[in-house]
Amino acid sequence: MMCAVDLSVIVATRNRVDSIAGCLKSIASALSNASPIAAEIVVVDNGSEDNTSAVVKRWAATCAFPVRLLIEPRKGYSAALNCALRAAQGRLLAFTDDDCRMSKNYVNELLRHYTHDTGLVVRGGRIELGDSADLPLTIKTDPVPMRWYRQMNSARHLSLCGQIQGCNMAMPRRVVELLGSFDERFGPGSIIGSGGDSDYLFRAYLADVIIEYVPDMTMFHCHGRKQSSEGNALMRRYSVANGALFAKYFLKDPNLCRLFAWDIKSAIKEIVSRNNTFLPVIGFSHKDKVVCGVVGAMRYLTKARSKPMQVAE
Repeated sequence: MMCAVDLSVIVATRNRVDSIAGCLKSIASALSNASPIAAEIVVVDNGSEDNTSAVVKRWAATCAFPVRLLIEPRKGYSAALNCALRAAQGRLLAFTDDDCRMSKNYVNELLRHYTHDTGLVVRGGRIELGDSADLPLTIKTDPVPMRWYRQMNSARHLSLCGQIQGCNMAMPRRVVELLGSFDERFGPGSIIGSGGDSDYLFRAYLADVIIEYVPDMTMFHCHGRKQSSEGNALMRRYSVANGALFAKYFLKDPNLCRLFAWDIKSAIKEIVSRNNTFLPVIGFSHKDKVVCGVVGAMRYLTKARSKPMQVAE
């Protein structure tokens, strides 16, 4: 049964009064460039304390596409996404962040890829810096497509962590029907603090869903981090989340956790050489990754594991 809406573009936002309109404008431009298409934009305000919702309402009044503004007071990015999943009507779901700008041809490329799929695919694309003055973090610029599939044992040869990011991720609704909601123990604002997108990818991989990176679906990320201290804090949060993911999935498929073993080897080399070989510009090393990973694993095992994963009804 086909949905009346072909595509739902989902944006979770919190306190982004200065950037949300630019994000939504880029989405509307990409949708218009792909017309005719039955599409909607779903915005979830995750407890903003500024005028973000008011800005969305004013912008929505002039948009050519339907805009749903939802309010999710429960703290957490994953909770906001689950709120969106309950309301979105599209047979295809695309996710981005409120500090991103969608390239004008993004929707055309997204539809082109999914038109040729014969099975379930979670797909992500290129992420460029939206501001060249920002630190070169939270980007993905590989020019070569990549694919992970459990039946091919892909995770043994290429880590899945960070290869597809939540600000540029799309999937058919049937994937959500198969996997369920996002794990609210992960993601910004959660007990773990990050990793909600990677957790969903791990679950998809274990369910024999194809994971694919393509370089032609492009987003521009205006993350605003310019100081090394900001970059260091971000990488610590990501590494803690990775450790929690490794603790959650090690017994389910150790290959999903091979990145931790690779980091340990790199950390040993750093200790011997006394040289940071990972991200010296922001003062973050492989040794730091390992330490944060252990912290994340302990946080999951002692705090998050006993808490139930919230399920979107």
